[in-house]
Amino acid sequence: MSGGRELTVLVDEVFRLADALSAAGDRLVAGEQLTSARWLTLGAVAHGPLSVAGIARRRGMRRQSAAESVAALERAGLVTREPDPDDARAPLVHLTEEGRATLKRIRPVRHAWADETARVSSAEELAETADVLRRIRLRLES
Repeated sequence: MSGGRELTVLVDEVFRLADALSAAGDRLVAGEQLTSARWLTLGAVAHGPLSVAGIARRRGMRRQSAAESVAALERAGLVTREPDPDDARAPLVHLTEEGRATLKRIRPVRHAWADETARVSSAEELAETADVLRRIRLRLES
C-alpha cells in the first residue's frame, strides 16, 4: 500500500479511537458527575488560568464546546471566571479548590486505566506512535 493509503487507514482509525477514548473518559469520570469534555476542560486549566479560546486551542475543541463545558463546570463550582487584566473582553477560567480536589480524586483512576490499557503494546511502540501522530499534526498545522 502507498503512504497515502496507509495514512487514510490511520485517519479512520484515529477517528474511531477518539470516539472510544471519549466514551472511556465518560466512564472514568462518571462518579464525579463529569463528561470527558468537562474533564478535558478542567485539565486544561489545572496548571493555570486560560480564556475559553485558550482552553479550546489547548484541547483541540471547538470554542463553543469549551464555552459550554466552562459554563457547566462553573455551575458545579469547579471553576470560576475572573477578569483578564490584559483583555477585558475574555475572562480567564480558574480552578476552584473543589475543581482541584476533583482532579486529584480522578488521578489514580486515570493512572490505573492508562496502565491497564497500555498493555496492548510496549512503551516504545506507544512512544513511536505518539511521535508519528505528532509529526502528522505538525505537518497539518504548518
